Amino acid sequence: MQPVTRALWSGRTLEVHAPGATAGELLLLRALQVWGAAGALVAVALVVALHRAPAVGLVVAVLLYAAGFVLLVRVTRRVRSGVRTLTITVFHGNGRPEVYGDVRLIEASLDLLCLVEDAVRRGQVSRVEYEQVWGQVWRSMPEPVVRPAGRSRSREVAQRRRSHR
Repeated sequence: MQPVTRALWSGRTLEVHAPGATAGELLLLRALQVWGAAGALVAVALVVALHRAPAVGLVVAVLLYAAGFVLLVRVTRRVRSGVRTLTITVFHGNGRPEVYGDVRLIEASLDLLCLVEDAVRRGQVSRVEYEQVWGQVWRSMPEPVVRPAGRSRSREVAQRRRSHR
């Protein structure tokens, strides 16, 4: 959940991975999400450790940082393709909130996932039943838009801008 900013916008995003994803895949997915900051810390530590040869330290740090992204993107390709995302955005100006996105779906999904997680913690629901509910939520979310190969999003944005002029 994002708090209201100076621009008076706030947002909430729910990401649900495909049912059947392993704990290892989810760990790698989380590693990819935090690599920007974690990789930078590792890179800085390398530069400090190799302070006697700063040019070598910098080259090694940059290569390691980039290699971390490349490796994590490759090993998470399958699980990332199964992630479904639902976002709602709220504009808090004009005297009343203006909501964009499927609020009912995100609230129902969050409620259902929270209820089943609580039931799992209390031992009332098995892991298999939990996975079934998770799958139900995942299937209810919109499928990601797949762009044709070789077609970048920037080209789509540019075309949209030209058509609105």
